[in-house]
Amino acid sequence: MEINKAILHIIDKDSGQLICSQAELDLREFYVSQYMETVLKRLDKGEYKHGILSEDNEIVPFIKEVETDFIKATQDIAQSMFDVLAISEDAPSGDVLFLDMQDLEENHSLVVIKFNYKPQFTHHVTYVDDVMQNNIILNRTVFPSVTQKIDECFIVNLNDLATRVIEKRYMFEGEKRFYFTERLLQLDPLPTVSEKLKIVKKAVKQVAKRYNEEEYVSMSQAQQAIFESIESDGIIDTQKVADVVFKGNISAKEEYQEIIEKTKFTEDIPENIVKYEKKYSKQKFKLANGIELSIPSDVFNDPNMVEFINNPDGTVSVMIKNIEEIISKF
Repeated sequence: MEINKAILHIIDKDSGQLICSQAELDLREFYVSQYMETVLKRLDKGEYKHGILSEDNEIVPFIKEVETDFIKATQDIAQSMFDVLAISEDAPSGDVLFLDMQDLEENHSLVVIKFNYKPQFTHHVTYVDDVMQNNIILNRTVFPSVTQKIDECFIVNLNDLATRVIEKRYMFEGEKRFYFTERLLQLDPLPTVSEKLKIVKKAVKQVAKRYNEEEYVSMSQAQQAIFESIESDGIIDTQKVADVVFKGNISAKEEYQEIIEKTKFTEDIPENIVKYEKKYSKQKFKLANGIELSIPSDVFNDPNMVEFINNPDGTVSVMIKNIEEIISKF
């Protein structure tokens, strides 16, 4: 993706002011260019909800104006954001960065990122009776660090209004609400990959408990099925999870699928697929005696390497076999 235009507006909720820039950022300036590079990297690592913005949303006309009058369009969107944030009890002030971006196919997108301020201590030089004094002050309007993930952002494809969202909940009229999807964009998005995984884990745990299955066994089998599904097909295949975890138990499979179908779960290809392959490539266990195990998936599936043994007294033994060398990680 390439940045064509950028502008920064200020939402000062504490003073009740929206301070809109009347000029774009100069992308040729070294520090601006350097910061934009970090923004692009962080956008690529984001985990998004997906949806389609409705044509009757009040900010759509502003979004469609981005390509013809970028400054005015972003000012109008910033005003809409400010109006919504003004009635929140706990939403923080921050700077809002607007980007007009273009991909290799020349599709344009509007990127809107809200950088919430991070109060930090710094020095301040003052003069008292012509005597210079270095003081320590609290600066309440510092940008998040360049390594910190983006907390609030939405990206709209200007061609079809397909929208991706990263967001936080804030208090509105005494109730926690998602700021972007519920208040500003009025979007009913599909869940993120992490939320999908939580749906699967919750369903597996619920059904396993009903059929008196060992939770650690069911959860480890579900993780293995998810890992293999993502690695081979690039999706989270719920049927594969059911077949692996509840093999031979048709009733359990049906109950599991019924729970999944009541949610907004989809088997779309996850973003950052390498991240999830890496995350689920190892089985991790914490034993009651404090011992923690991290076992690669290929080793976990080999009974000649690892074996979980159910003892007559109800305890479980873990046997690790055929170890040629042990290395301390101290």
